[in-house]
Amino acid sequence: MTEENKRYHLIINVDEKYAIVNALSFYHAHHMLGALMDNDEREQYLLAFQEDGPDKVDALATRVANTF
Repeated sequence: MTEENKRYHLIINVDEKYAIVNALSFYHAHHMLGALMDNDEREQYLLAFQEDGPDKVDALATRVANTF
């Protein structure tokens, strides 16, 4: 198995799973819709981010990055 297709396992809790899903969903919408994203959708992503906790999201991103 090469380094590029090596598999990794990350143990996360339910809250972390939702934070990852919310972040990836926003990332997709931002890059697919960009300026076409309506204000309500943007507001929903902001609320989800605030509920996930900005510090927790940053810590989770760092943890995922350091896992590999």
